[in-house]
Amino acid sequence: MLLNCTIKKSPEISNTQALMDRVIDHLQELGVGCETIRVVDHDVRFGVSSDEGDGDEWPRILERVLGADILVIGTPIWFGVRSSVCQMVIERLDGTYNTTNDVGQYPLYNKVGGVVVTGNEDGAHDAASNTLFNLSHLGCTIPPNADTYWLGDAGPGPSYIEAGGENHEYTKKTTSWMAHNLVHFARMLAEHPIPPEGNTVPGWDPAHHVG
Repeated sequence: MLLNCTIKKSPEISNTQALMDRVIDHLQELGVGCETIRVVDHDVRFGVSSDEGDGDEWPRILERVLGADILVIGTPIWFGVRSSVCQMVIERLDGTYNTTNDVGQYPLYNKVGGVVVTGNEDGAHDAASNTLFNLSHLGCTIPPNADTYWLGDAGPGPSYIEAGGENHEYTKKTTSWMAHNLVHFARMLAEHPIPPEGNTVPGWDPAHHVG
């Protein structure tokens, strides 16, 4: 599952999606089915629960996230930090702390997280590190080299697509490493899940588990 946190609604071109598509190319070559959701195309409400009611479309997105083995969040950089949409997604994922998986762990346990970042000037390390940290605390496993990014020159200028970012050797390398490591870890966790020992939610009672 890939969540594109661009602030541009469809059908406007998303440079973040363009780099995410390169990740998808690698994932599909490795036999992984992929689904992308452009979050801003949906009526996702602000909040920190899994359902803010009144037509909130986050529950349907969350259902897709919880059904996946891999979660990739893509974000552009605005004013040196991740997008407001990305921040909202992390805040909505906070709602998963109120539920568990079948063995009493947070629902994102045994899922693998990665991040894609595009932008100009600076902020890629900040956006990637904060987002990967958040995913880790939510329960995701973060493999080595779990991010890929492309940055343009200082000041206004061409973005990823116009600048030919798909030919940037460093970004090509990190995109491949990220995709392969996501798949390696997802397959390892599918075969050997993290044991529910010392990491279950306090007070969890399997007799009352409802998912």
